[in-house]
Amino acid sequence: MTNILITGANGFVGSNLVRRFINSGYRVNCLVHKNIDTIKKLTNGSVVIYKGTVTDPDSLIEPVKNVDYVFHTAAVLRAIDTETYYKINQYGTKNLIETVYKINPGIKRFIYISSQAAIGPCNTELHKKMDSSPIPVSDYGRSKLMGELELMKFRDKLPITILRPSAIYGPGDKDLFPFFKLSSNGIFPVLGADECKLQLLFVGDLVEICYLITQKANLNHTIYFISDERQYTWSDIYNIISSVLNRKVWRLYFPYWLIYFIAYISEKISGLRSQPAVLNRQKVNELYQKYWLGDSTETKEDFDYKFTDLETGFRITYNWYKENKWL
Repeated sequence: MTNILITGANGFVGSNLVRRFINSGYRVNCLVHKNIDTIKKLTNGSVVIYKGTVTDPDSLIEPVKNVDYVFHTAAVLRAIDTETYYKINQYGTKNLIETVYKINPGIKRFIYISSQAAIGPCNTELHKKMDSSPIPVSDYGRSKLMGELELMKFRDKLPITILRPSAIYGPGDKDLFPFFKLSSNGIFPVLGADECKLQLLFVGDLVEICYLITQKANLNHTIYFISDERQYTWSDIYNIISSVLNRKVWRLYFPYWLIYFIAYISEKISGLRSQPAVLNRQKVNELYQKYWLGDSTETKEDFDYKFTDLETGFRITYNWYKENKWL
């Protein structure tokens, strides 16, 4: 039986990976820092749960023993301070790969769920390639890039795969939910100029690529951009979400300065509560970039997979929101 470890197993991507691999008969080990009851409920006791954190190397020793694959999804997307991004996303990744190399050097593959944010946006409509210079525009992106660089130090010692997904959506996603919530009330928020172009990825497709990795003895590349291989303007997204909701939705344009100011206030209020802001100024800076496009040539070469189109993915997501009383 194939034995895998998933870090951040109770997160959005991690929990979807857990379900997929359980259904495929894998022995699934989960590393979680908190909300252990959530993962127990999700898996009905069918996984091995380790309580630990990537910031504590000693807590990583038992989880990495005898596993065939490590899927490293644990990450900080929002933080109160800059230090926390690097503590988790860079040095946590460093701790994990060093522990794997020390305890389980015969591992079949270490898979890191990075982000398109690690390489940053494009200046033109030309897609970012693997050899493009990284220009992340947030501490999240910079810390994910540093996590990649920590892994690349072990590229000649361990089989490592780095996935750079575009913006991920799907059932259980909290980041896209406000768009559905507002749209269901008749308002679609447009953040940025309509000529902006970005890529999206249904979470189920990312999970399937991860599964396919375990079915391959060898891969031809180390880093892969993962998206549905299409590019969307705000008008495209508006038209699709209107179709999915089957109702009239009005577009409301939010200027950069207004969202930036809202994010500033959000940060101040959250700081008083010692909590990370749901919307921060760095996230606003990412949202208002003109092009978020990555070249998926390597993905096409190594994976024979048909990605979910946006309308289908949005319908699945919308139905999940309704069934689970989010809407």
